[in-house]
Amino acid sequence: MATKTGKHPGQLQDDVTSPGGTTIAGIHELEKGGFRGTLMNATWPYKGAIRITFIFVMAEMVTVVVQNSGDSSSSGSHDEWLNSIMKDEGNFAINQKARPKIQKVPEMLREIKSNEKCYDPWVVSIGPYHHGSPGLQLVEKHKIPMTRQYVMKSGRSIDDVYNKVVEVVDNARKCYAEGSTQMFDDKAFAQMMFLDGCFILQFMYCIAENKREDMGMKSHIIAFVHRDMLLLENQLPFLVLKALMSLRFKDDEGKSIINNFIEHTRALPPLGTSWMEKLLSCIPINIWEQEAPQPELREVEIKDQPVHLLELIRGKLIDNSRKNGSDLSSDWYSYRSAKELRAVGVNFKPGKTHLYTDVKFKSTFLTGKLTLPPITVDDSTKSLLLNLVAYETCPDAPDDFGVTSYICFMDSLIDHAEDVMVLRSEGILLNFLGSDQEVADLFNAIAKDLVPNPYAYAGVKGRIERHYRNKLKIWMAEWLHTHFSSPWTILAFIAAIFAIALSVVQTYYAANPPKC
Repeated sequence: MATKTGKHPGQLQDDVTSPGGTTIAGIHELEKGGFRGTLMNATWPYKGAIRITFIFVMAEMVTVVVQNSGDSSSSGSHDEWLNSIMKDEGNFAINQKARPKIQKVPEMLREIKSNEKCYDPWVVSIGPYHHGSPGLQLVEKHKIPMTRQYVMKSGRSIDDVYNKVVEVVDNARKCYAEGSTQMFDDKAFAQMMFLDGCFILQFMYCIAENKREDMGMKSHIIAFVHRDMLLLENQLPFLVLKALMSLRFKDDEGKSIINNFIEHTRALPPLGTSWMEKLLSCIPINIWEQEAPQPELREVEIKDQPVHLLELIRGKLIDNSRKNGSDLSSDWYSYRSAKELRAVGVNFKPGKTHLYTDVKFKSTFLTGKLTLPPITVDDSTKSLLLNLVAYETCPDAPDDFGVTSYICFMDSLIDHAEDVMVLRSEGILLNFLGSDQEVADLFNAIAKDLVPNPYAYAGVKGRIERHYRNKLKIWMAEWLHTHFSSPWTILAFIAAIFAIALSVVQTYYAANPPKC
């Protein structure tokens, strides 16, 4: 028997040959992914007395086993191969609906050198993937006192709290990628879930309630823990957190704390308001406060239990009920950056939500208005966005690629520091990195190797393209931009009109003096 494996679909290479016909090779990785889950096992005739068994493993691996066959000319083997394809439909559907798992970052993302440090924790390990790493002992000593605080605040005995985790520990183990927790026995795994779960919830509580002094950590360590808790490989099953919350928090108190923590983590800029809303806010009359439009804030629906905290974060950013795409898409658009769009009469405005899917474009007679969600860019932004992208590449994640598409859309608007300045001046970008060029480099670097959903923002892009190709609008916008780009030129124009009008009136009365 000869076993052949493919590193890429359609490419085979010799692996092991056994004259006796014994199967030797197992399942090999495709693209070094590491995901498992057999979808199809089929056999068909190939090259005379050879039979090929094809095993396709979910998304990442493929193995082709070539075996000797007694009579490959028989129609039976061919019929069996065809029937096996139809019979495997049920198994395929089951695997497609498999329980989501806390996956590892795909190797193809880790191989991008500029991003490789964005996937690993800096100060604390959560869960099994980085447990016991020598470089992550700095915060490990804080887990004991933080756990003690959580247990004491719950009013329960430590045995009661620990046993609550034990009740869900078997299901928690199933949340991780297959084979990734084998080095932990049941006791060690339960202890890890207990300590990490109490640490996470007490950390969230201290952040949400502004009690950072109770953590006993310096401010920069707290910021690093923030960052590490939002890594794909540093997640704890949400069912563990839910079990622990049930012993301490009542009703929606636990949900409120998690939502407050997420708001603190994202460090969002103020939502956009129109000049009329700003004017009305200055009027001390209660009726205006009642009628003023309220910004839309999206609450996480924890009743639809997510797998982990990172999925909750994504739920605050992506709203699939908002449709800004279309049935048709195009891979080519002639417009370029924010600076170029502004030059042809497109104005930018911060939206009333922070949803990445809340992108709108409206074209008027002479100008256009592109509404974008406000975003804060700081030292943790790159890590958070890349881990959300990594989550979207996992086999069990939503297939809309919402965050990936948003990053690519922003990259289409940002080429240079001048583009960042345009968005920053309109309140869309809040820059904590330093220079505008750093923000431009960040989006350009992240989006370089990403493939967005081709239908995401297709409707918005199409409307921008039609506006961009309207020659009359471009000419008028360029004329206005050239002659009225500042308030002083506008004032000068008004003064000139007034002077001309005054001169006309004066000339008229000089030629036609009033009769006495």
